[in-house]
Amino acid sequence: MLHFGCAVGALLAALVLLVTGYADPLEGLRAPSTLVAVHLTTIGWLSLLMLGALYQFVPVITNTKLYSQRLPLAGLCFIGAGLAAMLLGFVELGGASAHLVVWLPIGGSLVLIGFVLGGADIALTIWNVRPLPLHAAFVAASLVFLLVTALLGIALALNFALPNRPEFLLRLSGSGVSLHMAAGLGGWFTLTVMGVSYRLLSMFMLAPDEPRRSTYAALYLTAGGLALLILGGLVQLEGGPAALWATRIGVAATAVGVVCYLADIVEFYRTRSRKLLELNSVTAAIALAVLALSILIGLVLAPLGVLGRYAAAVGYFFLFGGLTGLGLSQLYKIVPFMTWLEVFGKKLGKGPVPRVQDLVKEPRAKPWFIAYFATTAIASLALAAESRWLFQFAVAAQLLATAAIVVELWRARHPDPNLKPTLSRPAALAALKPKQPGAPASAPAPAAAISAPPSTQGE
Repeated sequence: MLHFGCAVGALLAALVLLVTGYADPLEGLRAPSTLVAVHLTTIGWLSLLMLGALYQFVPVITNTKLYSQRLPLAGLCFIGAGLAAMLLGFVELGGASAHLVVWLPIGGSLVLIGFVLGGADIALTIWNVRPLPLHAAFVAASLVFLLVTALLGIALALNFALPNRPEFLLRLSGSGVSLHMAAGLGGWFTLTVMGVSYRLLSMFMLAPDEPRRSTYAALYLTAGGLALLILGGLVQLEGGPAALWATRIGVAATAVGVVCYLADIVEFYRTRSRKLLELNSVTAAIALAVLALSILIGLVLAPLGVLGRYAAAVGYFFLFGGLTGLGLSQLYKIVPFMTWLEVFGKKLGKGPVPRVQDLVKEPRAKPWFIAYFATTAIASLALAAESRWLFQFAVAAQLLATAAIVVELWRARHPDPNLKPTLSRPAALAALKPKQPGAPASAPAPAAAISAPPSTQGE
């Protein structure tokens, strides 16, 4: 929960910087002020969110205990201190005190130590349950890309801090940024989302989660394609002759892997037992659709040679509409679920206890999720149209929606300990109207329909 709290704080801070105009994606993704917001989002928000979720759900996926309960806090401290140092370095990079840019590699190294501590805790937990469950294999692959992302980031930071840079670092300052983003957004974030969502969505929707051929294809093609893409890019820096073909094959394999994953997710929604979906499942579907649309737009724009022109719009749509939307949607379920376990789990068998869904008010939160996705789409279109005023207006509305969702999470985290369960009737029974005097008797409902559990029943 501490990881989630710090992550949400970083997300709100990043949106505030965008609203005030301090961070302006229209100035370019490499502008120092923009990099402040980018790293607040990628490290402070998404990475801490992913690590917090993995600490909770890797033991669920592997049916074991987390290797260490102390390493997560140590890792969080290093990541927090490192991120603060990196942000100071970016601020100084755009100012007059260029000698303080040395904080960039220092901060990156601290973040790397934090990632290693957290990643080692997760990796050792997974290692103890060999052979790996397929869901855990996604997480294991994502941890490798997390390490690659951090190492590439430190190498890029050294370009600003070292007075006499090696030739390799000079070459890396060009296409290295793209490789850094591919490892982070594609390898670390996307593979983690895949592995966790396979388990969470099937659990929340009561859908069969047996691995299919498409599941194996999603893992091997996405991870293998990204690895080939990054290796091809590094070889290309050295003038490798086959590097361009390796990059193209890597992109194609990654795209096919993502398609296989999306096909599995569609199958989850199609074969689910819970027909009436809860808000977190509906918003997750929207976020995954945004992710798919972002990738499709990128694949269409790249061959046309205009991806660089619209990179800010596509990246914003992917980061905030897809990944952030998915993160907020799952927090809306994870926070009340964990709170329910802590507050009411010990009362099981001793009297009536509320459901998990009793800790949230979906009709109150639903409009804010709708507003969030709508304003994110408008902000992305504003970036594509290079309209600065429309972008800031849309982000201001997005910030308001995000803050309202955070308030809903706070309310779910602080429930009334004497909360009573909400009385609900199965849909089949609710449909039976009381017999009016003198009216003919209704035909009895099928036993299976009456005994079926309500589709809105919480865990």
